[in-house]
This record gives sequence, structure tokens and C-alpha cells, in this order.
Amino acid sequence: MGSELARAVQRGEAGSARIIGLFDEYRPGLEALAKELSSGNTPEPAAVETVTELVNLPDIDLIIECASQAAVIAHAEAVLSSGTSMLIMSSGAMISPNFMRTVSTAAKKSGAYIYIPSGAVGGIDALRASKALLEEVTIVSTKKPISLSGAPGFSDWEDKVITEPTVIFEGSATDAVGLFPANVNVAATVSMAGIGPDATKVRVVADPDSPGNVHEINAISKAGKFSFRFENMPHETNPKTSFLAVLAAIETLRSISEPSLRIGT
Repeated sequence: MGSELARAVQRGEAGSARIIGLFDEYRPGLEALAKELSSGNTPEPAAVETVTELVNLPDIDLIIECASQAAVIAHAEAVLSSGTSMLIMSSGAMISPNFMRTVSTAAKKSGAYIYIPSGAVGGIDALRASKALLEEVTIVSTKKPISLSGAPGFSDWEDKVITEPTVIFEGSATDAVGLFPANVNVAATVSMAGIGPDATKVRVVADPDSPGNVHEINAISKAGKFSFRFENMPHETNPKTSFLAVLAAIETLRSISEPSLRIGT
């Protein structure tokens, strides 16, 4: 996802944003992407060896995380304490109340901002608007088995042949993001927008005939009942991620770099 977002920025799809530096623990991939992004009069982004080096690059305003929940937990406080804002894709890291409090305090003290894209779903504005009136929120995520492979919550199913829709997990968003860290960040985002991770109900379904990464959100509130269904195509370079999640990150970055018009945020 990080590579796709970087390419979109380079193509000018994220407004006036420009890439100053890149960091990845996989050095060959990092250096290859840095060279790919340099063309014509565009200088090659710095391929740094640590997040600290990235934060200290001249003129940097925003760091985009496209790595993992573990990366957010390891680096977010230091990045935000430096005064550098963050766009966080692995939103599952943020549902821990203690961690959220820590990074929010760091951002407030330094003047940095924390941005979390809507990811592979919509309806986030409706949940936020009715937050105080919400009574129940459920999200059902249906994916092909291959998209769930490797997740701790899928370990008991790795060697089994799944031929029909099968419920792999049912519980809270708090538990879901730990068991499926690369699959249900959307549940974390929905829970933060709504009634919280402990109260948000999550169901993960493996379906070999699923048309894509499907997310269904159902909410009941005193303001009404809301239902949203998103039938997303998996991204061609990462089947665990929906194409829409990449597009949402691009649009969030565009709105940050060119904040003249914002609709529904």
C-alpha cells in the first residue's frame, strides 16, 4: 500500500503533496522505490535507515504509516512528539485507550495532527454525527480465505478447505483487530467513529466465492437505523487490502495538502 500511495503522490493525485523521504525495513525494496519515484526534474526521495532520520529530514510535515499496527505502536509517540503529523493506515493500533491517550497527548503538546482515513468503507461521517445516540453497531467483513491467511485468528483454518461461507470470528472490535491485524483495521475505524471498540460487534467470514472484500455495517441509533454495504475489489498488489483503502488514503492526503474544500468531514 505504501508503494501505491507514493506513486499516486508522484502522479499528482494527492494535490500539492510531495515525497521527501522513504523508510522501509526491507532495504532493496526501499531503494528500488526511491529510484522509481525520481524522474526528470524530480529529485530522488531520501531512502533513510530509521524513522528518526525520516522525522529529521528538512521540510517534512507529515509521515504516512503504511506498515503495521506494531509500527504505529513503536513509532507514533516519538513522531508526534517531534511536531510531525501522522496519517495512520493501521488504525487497529489506536483502539487501546492507553495508547490513544498517549499519542493524543503527544500530538496536543507538539501541535501535530493525527489523521485516520476512512479506509475500505464509507458511512463514517454518519456514525460520527450520531455517536451520542448510537445503541448498536455491527460490522461483518467477508473475504476469500486467501485474504485471511496468515492472520492469528485464522490459524485453525489454514489447513482446512473452505467451500462455503464460514464464520471465522465473532466478537468485539477490540479482539478482532488483534486476531486479524492486516484485515479488519476497518473495524477499528468504525468503532472509533461510533460506540467504541468494546461495544462494536465484529463478524469475520471466509467465503471462497466472495466477490471481493465485503464490509457490511449496521447501526441502530435514536436518530434512525443505518446500513452500509461495500463490495470492494482487493488491491492487485495486496489481496489483504481493499482498493478503496488506498483511494481513501489518497483523498485524505489531498484534503490535508489542499484544504480549500472538504465535504462531509
